Amino acid sequence: MTMHLSPQEIDDLCSPLTQRAAQTRFIEKVLGIPVAARRPDGVPIVGRSVVEERLKEKNAAVQKSRGFNWSK
Repeated sequence: MTMHLSPQEIDDLCSPLTQRAAQTRFIEKVLGIPVAARRPDGVPIVGRSVVEERLKEKNAAVQKSRGFNWSK
């Protein structure tokens, strides 16, 4: 496993976006993950550990927000 996401993983993360600039904006603005740089072919370079940490946080927030709030 590499330190950065592969181009296929970036495509999967940003689906249905296919343009590299749009993927970079999506990763930075929507997911809140910093993009380290861009490869010569335009693929954003994103750290694997940062993505995994961010997605775990988002999943935990979704789990908390589900269900009824019985305290009211």
